[in-house]
Amino acid sequence: MNRRERAAELEYLETRILQQRLDMGHALHDWRDATAPIDHGWQRLMQWRAPLLGGFGLLAAQGVRRPRSTRAWMRRGLSTFLLFNRARALYHLVRR
Repeated sequence: MNRRERAAELEYLETRILQQRLDMGHALHDWRDATAPIDHGWQRLMQWRAPLLGGFGLLAAQGVRRPRSTRAWMRRGLSTFLLFNRARALYHLVRR
């Protein structure tokens, strides 16, 4: 392999590496766009981490003392939460 062939091979490899870097940059951008809702939800969950841990601790303590009433309160809370989400979705659907 002479000097010209090596220079051409080096140029080819450098352009190939550059193209791969550009492709990886685009893939990273697409990945961030695809995972943005998950990241936003995780950040929101971490924002409410301390109150949630405290609430779950109190719920566990109550569940040990009175399992039936705790189960009933959890059922009511879940039903209220689901009803609220359904009403919010309906509101957004009507507003469009």
